[in-house]
Amino acid sequence: MSMRNSTEARRLYRCALQRYEDAEIPLRADHTTGAVYLAGYGVECILKTLVLMSIPATQQDGMLKQFRGGKAHDFEWLRSLYLTHGGPRFPNEVNRHFTLVNSWSTDLRSIPRQTRADEAEAFWGSTTAIIQWAKERL
Repeated sequence: MSMRNSTEARRLYRCALQRYEDAEIPLRADHTTGAVYLAGYGVECILKTLVLMSIPATQQDGMLKQFRGGKAHDFEWLRSLYLTHGGPRFPNEVNRHFTLVNSWSTDLRSIPRQTRADEAEAFWGSTTAIIQWAKERL
């Protein structure tokens, strides 16, 4: 299925790329927790895009309803949906990066501390690898 046929997949894809790009600004300004939050949100959106692209258009509205609530921020759940609907397993390199970013949570919105710079840079690197891999799939 082409992304051209799915308005919601295109929207989520654009959102994924924007949040990923947005994350670089606070990262370079040493606002590391904000950077990790935004980069993680980019990964969430790209995972949702992959899920939508792995199902028929007739099922997308129902899937979008499942993308509501706390569960919809769970990267492992999103990966499981992708695999369940025929998406191929992540390559070993992407799995390694996924393991690092899988610790992401919306709880970062309310944590009043900075993430260590080395952790934020590692997170950013893993986010970059995942998004680049996903772009090649789409």
